[in-house]
Amino acid sequence: MHQEYVSLTLPKRELEDFHRGMLLRFIAEGLIRREQGLEESEYPESLSKLEEVLGISDERAHAMLHEMEDELWNYAWYVYTDEWAWHRAKEETLKELGTKSTSLKREALDRQVEERYEKNFESYIKEIDMKEESEESEPRKSRESKKK
Repeated sequence: MHQEYVSLTLPKRELEDFHRGMLLRFIAEGLIRREQGLEESEYPESLSKLEEVLGISDERAHAMLHEMEDELWNYAWYVYTDEWAWHRAKEETLKELGTKSTSLKREALDRQVEERYEKNFESYIKEIDMKEESEESEPRKSRESKKK
């Protein structure tokens, strides 16, 4: 069987980014496989080769895997809480407006939801926040203030 080979020259930082992306993909695929009741896949040989080229030890690679899992969890939690807060803001706005909500233009309704979202974000998050108050190192911020 004939295999094609390519040669690539790029900055080490870019190769580290490729490694990170492949590691995140491996983790995400593993989570999906677990969710579907499938057996876990083998650690990709391509990841091992990249780690060898980058001089990443087995211990460091294992630690990076756990760091990436934590990052994915934090991102998923952020997305979930953000969506929950938006849902709650919309729910309360629609309830408050009642039948008036049908006569509002989409943009006007979205503005009112956005205002309520910003105003009540912390209280909405407290409805679902699983962290202990003592563990909270930095208060959560709205998606708008996080973009800045």
